[in-house]
Amino acid sequence: MFLNCRSGIFSRIAIFVLSLLFLAASLPALAQVPTLDELAGDWQYASNLLSLPALNSAQGSGKAARDALSVGDLSFPPITMTSNTGALLIDGKAPALDKARWFPYQVLRKSSVDSLKIDTAVRMLYEQRGLLFHIALTNTATSTLSFDLTVDLAATTSRHEHWGWFVPRDKETNRFSAVTMDKGRSLLLRDSRGELANCFSFERAPDALTARGHYGQALWRVTLPPRAGLVVNYGLVIGEKDQIVHDLARHTTAHFDKAFQQVPRDWEKRFKAMFTPKNSYFSGHLPVLVTSDEQVRRAYYMSAVSLLSVLRTGFPIAPRVYVSNTPESNCTMMYFWDTREWADTLALLDPVMLKEYLRAWLAKGIYNGYAEEYLTGTLQGPWYSANDFSVFILLNAYLNVTGDRAFLSEKINGKTVLEQMDAIATNWKKLVRPGRTLEDYGKASNLLECVPTYINEVASFNAANVWMMRRVAEIQEAEGNKNRAGELRADANHLLAAVLALYEPGQGVWDALHRDGARVQVRHVFDFATIALTIPEDLSPKMRDEMTGFVERELLTDHWMRAQSLSDIAASKSNRPDHGPMGAFCAWPPETMAAMCAFGEYHQALTFLHRSVGVTSEGPFSQSRELLSKTPDAPARITSRGGGPNSHQTYNASNGGAFAETIIRCFFGYQPDLLGHRLISDSKPRGFEGQLLNVRHGDQLFNIHSTPQGLQVTANTR
Repeated sequence: MFLNCRSGIFSRIAIFVLSLLFLAASLPALAQVPTLDELAGDWQYASNLLSLPALNSAQGSGKAARDALSVGDLSFPPITMTSNTGALLIDGKAPALDKARWFPYQVLRKSSVDSLKIDTAVRMLYEQRGLLFHIALTNTATSTLSFDLTVDLAATTSRHEHWGWFVPRDKETNRFSAVTMDKGRSLLLRDSRGELANCFSFERAPDALTARGHYGQALWRVTLPPRAGLVVNYGLVIGEKDQIVHDLARHTTAHFDKAFQQVPRDWEKRFKAMFTPKNSYFSGHLPVLVTSDEQVRRAYYMSAVSLLSVLRTGFPIAPRVYVSNTPESNCTMMYFWDTREWADTLALLDPVMLKEYLRAWLAKGIYNGYAEEYLTGTLQGPWYSANDFSVFILLNAYLNVTGDRAFLSEKINGKTVLEQMDAIATNWKKLVRPGRTLEDYGKASNLLECVPTYINEVASFNAANVWMMRRVAEIQEAEGNKNRAGELRADANHLLAAVLALYEPGQGVWDALHRDGARVQVRHVFDFATIALTIPEDLSPKMRDEMTGFVERELLTDHWMRAQSLSDIAASKSNRPDHGPMGAFCAWPPETMAAMCAFGEYHQALTFLHRSVGVTSEGPFSQSRELLSKTPDAPARITSRGGGPNSHQTYNASNGGAFAETIIRCFFGYQPDLLGHRLISDSKPRGFEGQLLNVRHGDQLFNIHSTPQGLQVTANTR
């Protein structure tokens, strides 16, 4: 029965709409998934880009340099490359880059020299350490053009067994020597230590191929009649052994067209597998989204392709790893915080891997680092303020989505998972200073890093502690431990009162209590989103309205948002585009939408999504988007700028999965409960029409329908 239908005509319209949605659902689900070409970015003027597009494969990553052809920031862990792969030159000069376009599986670039048009495409072999380069030159003039085309060939690499945030790159180049092979078709770069080797190979031999110390040059003496063109194809293979890299490079370029076309086919195969129940690649799958709302559709599938861009299969520690950042930094680690931004999405897509990650993190001790590094299996970095909340969210998501209640009794380091969750939820007590109530999270470096006033006793993570204790209390009670549940609830209520006392009435923001006794107002999205998502029922309607009003007035922009208000007293000292006033970490917008949904403000959340998804015309969800001015209509760009001389942002980041997370959990209300209390959060209308097909809960599949009358859940009988 439809809810809130007050007349026959409304009922007939609703039935008609739902019948159309069921008709769409009757089509093969995979037919509703867009192709990767549909998800490509638009052509962008290079002068407008703060960061050039990245390349990714299941083995590594790289980034287009600001020229017509070369790739830099290249790494295939544990191997990295110094500098870039070599520039394209016309008569000895590098053409300026005019335009670039991102695809999940390639980077396209356009340049020109007078009437000579230059188009290039670069792709990465999907499961091997290599790149494919395609150059197309066209004479657009009415007269013949003659010129020299030169391509510099550089690939100095080094091997590193221990990585951290910064990608290790050996700057030494003179230990490599170049030698030509295959009658001028290949250039092999040999490491004098015998540890590494790299090989360039051409589909057709250049007019001249020259070895020049540790690099080489390929030369074509070109004469192009009017409207005529020239195509040059070649490959680069990175590796350890001369013969292996040479043979792969030669084989790949001898069948260049086949190899070049295989790249998008491999990507499409993996992308389709993400949405296929019982596929042979992932241990789970994501729901298929069907909707006529193009912005919601693009946000969802771009979120999924952002995750596919950070998937790696070449690490010795785990068969599948979703690295948190790439290609400029990190590249080998999963951060607890970044991964929790898409916790339910990961539990749906790859529950076996999520369980493996959680077992490893608990066994290694979540206070011994903030991320796992997957070359060595070690934890990296110090303990981070977000560790408790992040790992708890991931544990809770795994349990709720899979219904694996037996996991609660599994022992890790002598404690059951339930005991581990209890310990995480109450760890805050160890960091309460004498005479205080709230946990003290320390300095800015342990919190938002670039916001100097967001320190010590902050509202966000203390509210998260309240939620964690309440959740453990529910599970403890269900497991028959009523006394422990009562203790946890009492502690949660005591802490809650201190959290609520940090609110600034009329402002919609929260204060931080510093160790010197100062109470400092903080105008930041993190308090809004975290508090709204952990203790929404403890906030009065007035508080909810004021909090939302603050976000809409001071944080949201026409195309994106700022993490910190320009009116915050520390705004001038918060220089990073992810957490400061000139941009936002890509998880903050979907978390903001989720917080609005938690307040029942679905219209505001949907409106914000519609406004923000336009940023994907440039490329995937990255570590952050930077706002180019302080005005509301400021363009938002993928950025590489960090907050200091040694910091920067990355082109790809797993936090982009937060958009899929919010669409699944909030716009479609999918919030299953291990204890069987619910499958969806509520059935209120979301403001758009659509379906999630093949939604998994435990061993069953469901479809969730968003109609003008609200959400409905039906069993999937396929």
